[in-house]
Amino acid sequence: MSEGKSVGAIVTYAAVLARAGAYGIRAATTRRAVERLQSRFQDRADSARYLSEAMTKLDVDEPTTSAYMEIATLSNAMAANVGQIVSASDSLTTVAQGLDAETRAQHGRMADANRTHSVQMADREFIARR
Repeated sequence: MSEGKSVGAIVTYAAVLARAGAYGIRAATTRRAVERLQSRFQDRADSARYLSEAMTKLDVDEPTTSAYMEIATLSNAMAANVGQIVSASDSLTTVAQGLDAETRAQHGRMADANRTHSVQMADREFIARR
């Protein structure tokens, strides 16, 4: 730790474990939000396609029906792009869960040892860098 850091900036094992777990929760929350976005784009594409086809049957002018079909095509493309983000968020969730597991494996033992030891720990002021 550099000399400029204060004792308050020291990260505890519990904080590291909590933060690692939080990454997994955030990744899952982000994935659900992106899935909702994908669903909205798909719904808009379906609606625009339906309107284009309905207007074609009602003999609405071709530029209008084409514009609605273009909206449907672009909305489908957006849904596909968002689908790629969903796939990437799956990877992010997997990595975040691995981070949580690895952090617990590496640091959990230290936290357990600190919690259950019978040796008196040094005072923070004594071990602080000066």
